[in-house]
Amino acid sequence: MNAVERPQRFAPFGSWYVRLLRNDTQGTGIGPVPESQRDTVIFLLRSMLRSLGEDVLNPNPSVMIALRLAREHNLNKEAELLRELKEAAIRKVQNDEDFSSGLVALYTLALTASCSDPCNVTSNGFTVNLLHLLEEKLSKEIKNFEDKLFPLTNYYQVSLDVLALCVKKRQIPHRSVLTLTDAVMNDTLSHGTGFSVDTGAVAALALRCLIEADYSLIAARIESALQKVIGQIIDNVKGDGIIGNLYSTGLAIQALSTNINLVSLESWNCSKSLQKLLTEIKKGSFGNAQAASQISPSLDGRTYLDVGKLNCAADVDNLTLPELSTSSPPVTERVPIRVQYNITDGLHHTFSYAVNVTVPRGSPLLEVLQEARRADPERFSFKLKMTFWGPSVTSIGGLESDSYNRTYWQFLNGTKLLDQGIGSYQPSNGERILANFTTY
Repeated sequence: MNAVERPQRFAPFGSWYVRLLRNDTQGTGIGPVPESQRDTVIFLLRSMLRSLGEDVLNPNPSVMIALRLAREHNLNKEAELLRELKEAAIRKVQNDEDFSSGLVALYTLALTASCSDPCNVTSNGFTVNLLHLLEEKLSKEIKNFEDKLFPLTNYYQVSLDVLALCVKKRQIPHRSVLTLTDAVMNDTLSHGTGFSVDTGAVAALALRCLIEADYSLIAARIESALQKVIGQIIDNVKGDGIIGNLYSTGLAIQALSTNINLVSLESWNCSKSLQKLLTEIKKGSFGNAQAASQISPSLDGRTYLDVGKLNCAADVDNLTLPELSTSSPPVTERVPIRVQYNITDGLHHTFSYAVNVTVPRGSPLLEVLQEARRADPERFSFKLKMTFWGPSVTSIGGLESDSYNRTYWQFLNGTKLLDQGIGSYQPSNGERILANFTTY
């Protein structure tokens, strides 16, 4: 994670990629979006640029990775974000702030994509070695798994850790690699009740990187896990091109594209997936910068495996940021809608409450929670924390989520998991929203 024959070597998204695109007469192969739709990609990149500076204390490394993997660049904005990332990394280490292993991995990838050494992060006279820190944090993840049979955080973060260390060509302990391969083979890449496509996608990228490295003693385990997780991702391809859900599709495209030798032509049409993303960009589905950063690399035919191959000296400063219109948007009538909001302790079964609230059409789910709290402050009180995806619920009715016990508040529309956060999802009239306290 040898005596078996390895799958055919695959060089992700290089000259091979261009040759396949040119030879793809039926439009079923993989390739970056057509030049005729390049404006949509530029729109997405500009939306990420405009998000910069919203929280300088917690800059988003995923946005930096996406901007660096793009064809167009705004070098001043990227330099500003790099400075903020360095300052934040040092502050988090010095002040012992929350700096999970997966976040350290993303910082490592972001600095690498900027041709900045993560082993020597310097700001205001202080220096931090992020690679050394990442190795320590991955070791703690594995130690927790050995003690409790699950990592300290989750397998998404463990996969990011392995990916970042592999991209930097660090030798990863076999026990860490085997923990990841065993998680795949034992079907534990899940969140809630089913296979997690985004976790599987990052795991597939990490495993592909490991195959290109020297892990000959466990090569068969790595290859078996890679084949399995690619099959699981393929099983989640939908007819309209979505893989898992809309927001996991970008990472899934990266995973399938870098492992195209394991994907049959009839099982996945990359062009359809890319077109679906382009259509949803125009609808405004990727207004959140984190969501945009997850799909941007795929639209340019790049993956996280490319972050260590960039030639920063060749960058062209050609991504302008036009002024936004200062004219006021037209005022539209906010038609009231009615939403049923339920909260349930699905673990201990201590309570289950429901309330009907009225909010204006187009309101985010957060507004439903606020109206419910106004109606019954004791039962429907809640707490939030801010994430790169927006506000996230940590407590409802005094019942707190807990990473140690792996509990969290899960939001559903009827029986279907929401694929957006409470700050983005907009309920429709008559919809029933359920907040269920459960485990992952």
